[in-house]
Amino acid sequence: MDTKASVTVLLFLSLFGLNVSIYRDHFFVNNTVSWNDAQQYCRQYYDDLSTVREKDLQVLSSNSLIKGKYFWIGVQRVSPDITKWIWSEGGKATITFWEDYQPNDYTQKCGAINKDTFKMHDKHCSDNYEFYCMKVYELIVVHQKSTWEEALEYCRQNYTDLAIINSEDIMEEAKINSTVADTDELWTGLRFLAGDWFWVNGDSFDYNVWSSDGDGELQCPAMNQRCGVYDRTQRVCKPTDCERRLNFLCVKEKRED
Repeated sequence: MDTKASVTVLLFLSLFGLNVSIYRDHFFVNNTVSWNDAQQYCRQYYDDLSTVREKDLQVLSSNSLIKGKYFWIGVQRVSPDITKWIWSEGGKATITFWEDYQPNDYTQKCGAINKDTFKMHDKHCSDNYEFYCMKVYELIVVHQKSTWEEALEYCRQNYTDLAIINSEDIMEEAKINSTVADTDELWTGLRFLAGDWFWVNGDSFDYNVWSSDGDGELQCPAMNQRCGVYDRTQRVCKPTDCERRLNFLCVKEKRED
């Protein structure tokens, strides 16, 4: 059984003149397997074993589905140097969340998190634990000016979808990434139909993207105010006319490359 965790990890990159941010969604898998089998499973069904930050570990560890004391993440050691670790997805892993007196065994070359302390231990890769997989997404600013429907069609044809801003981290990344846009407001995947606001990919609307003002208006917007933009000057989402021509934010699954 795979369960999505409410953790999103973001990086900001500038690639070939495109403004791209990368974020990760984590999925808990309650199969107890070796580190190598966990890596193989994640690469087959997701992108990879999870790359994590220290501030994510409390949320990941508090998942009520975790039955054992430890769970695998995507970090391993291939060097004889006990202090040199790498992420499964590639790149040097600078670990700031070691348990006291860890790492402590040259034969233990895979990393697992103690769910009670939110700290990492080195473990034998043949040990069997539950684990977290991740999907990696890119958030992209598109500089053409389109209506909401045109933006939706463009994102779905060329990427994955219009951007879904359903966490504090993604909201923060929208603030950073939108600074290069040609318009102060950018289309998102936010739409009002049949009496409710919703994200076009079906994600829940738990995270409040609106400003604190105008709650009544948001509950029953005017007929020409039923598409959602991210306002980079006010750093909130707000309703507007779907026929306006604006830049927009697309999201793309990185594994589609």
